Amino acid sequence: MSKTELKLLQKRITQAKIPKRKRNNFRLLTWNIRNFHGRKESKAISYIAKIIKNFDVIAIQEVKDELGGIEKLQRVLGKKYRFLFSDPSGNGERLVFCYDSKKIQFTGLAAEIVMAPGQGKKTVPAELEFARTPYMASFRTNGCNFILVTVHIYYGSGSAVRYRGAEIKNIAKFLEKRSGDVDSLDSDYIACGDFNIERVRAKIRKRKKVDPLDGLFELLQSKGLIIPDEIKNSPSNLSQTRHFDQIAYHQYDDSTISFVDGGIIDFVGTVYRGDKKLRYKLTDHLPMWAVFETTPDENPKFINP
Repeated sequence: MSKTELKLLQKRITQAKIPKRKRNNFRLLTWNIRNFHGRKESKAISYIAKIIKNFDVIAIQEVKDELGGIEKLQRVLGKKYRFLFSDPSGNGERLVFCYDSKKIQFTGLAAEIVMAPGQGKKTVPAELEFARTPYMASFRTNGCNFILVTVHIYYGSGSAVRYRGAEIKNIAKFLEKRSGDVDSLDSDYIACGDFNIERVRAKIRKRKKVDPLDGLFELLQSKGLIIPDEIKNSPSNLSQTRHFDQIAYHQYDDSTISFVDGGIIDFVGTVYRGDKKLRYKLTDHLPMWAVFETTPDENPKFINP
């Protein structure tokens, strides 16, 4: 670990102008950490922790089955940071939530999202399933409940891009249904993660041939999800030319969360300087963040109060 690189990284974190922690807000980070396993160098873990410590709840994608990377990260972050993680699915990957337990409380819901397989009935058509099962969990801060959903959408090229689009459409449909369910634990859902969206396009006019890549962002917005301009205009690959990562949410008249600000932290040029293997040793995604203000729920369910 280089003290000089840590100072440069801290400068970039400061330049991101992340709002300070307050009683009535929470700071969310989503980050695809490439091949996050136990063979990650201690130096890389230190840089990851340096960024994560600026946030209250963190969604991590591409965590490998053996959880060695999370073990290393836990030791650096300390015991106040707690972890929730899914079972491995496609490509042996887990999805992970990390949260500062002094600021954020886990309230009981932790589940993988699956679509209806048809219940074994010939009359009920099976829906497309996710290659890497999305993961959701419920949290509370300042008396405000919210539910995070994190995804790592399938990445396919050529004809497989349509499968990518089908997964994005399915998660948008799921979130619309759950956030509108009066029996749900809470209606404030936030989706985040690697959606593998390459381009952000305005609504596409109908024409004979449309590049499927151009339609992916529109599919994410198709069921009422809100993607703020600060997120929409923050490409998250290392060269900042692709919009892989997104943070989206539903907003209602009685919502108790409201978006404040968001963006990315550009660590390129601060760590692993001159090392052409940065994308492998650390990751090939920039971390994306958003801050939400909160107000206490008026009639929360009396579960894990």
